[in-house]
Amino acid sequence: MNGHLAFNRGKIHYSDTGTGPAIVLLHGFLESLEIWDDFTKELSKEFRIIAIDLPGFGKSSDVAEVHTMEMMAKAVYEVLSHLNTGQVVITGHSMGGYAALAFAASHPEKMKGLVIFHSHAAADSEEARINRDRAIRA
Repeated sequence: MNGHLAFNRGKIHYSDTGTGPAIVLLHGFLESLEIWDDFTKELSKEFRIIAIDLPGFGKSSDVAEVHTMEMMAKAVYEVLSHLNTGQVVITGHSMGGYAALAFAASHPEKMKGLVIFHSHAAADSEEARINRDRAIRA
């Protein structure tokens, strides 16, 4: 099932597939929840898979002038509250890993587990920020 949730004068797009323990999938920079389609197809056989277009990506609205990781974590929290999930395992790729870490910091009671890949807990280096800004301009 695909849906939208009102958030911060915009909307957040998500998909909710399968049943069982919930796994939340957060995409990377310049991606959308569609990056998880192959994972969702397999994982939804045993798990409830919730994939979210983070604010400003995919079919979600650009909801603020600056999209901080804390704001993205709040969007994730609102979707999970709307879907009435219990504890979840959050998987974040790249930027989605940063959003997942922000979510874990602000809502530890909702966490059953955390997976990040092509991401890390430390802030980006100056070189990484320059490369990201270059990608944004492109």
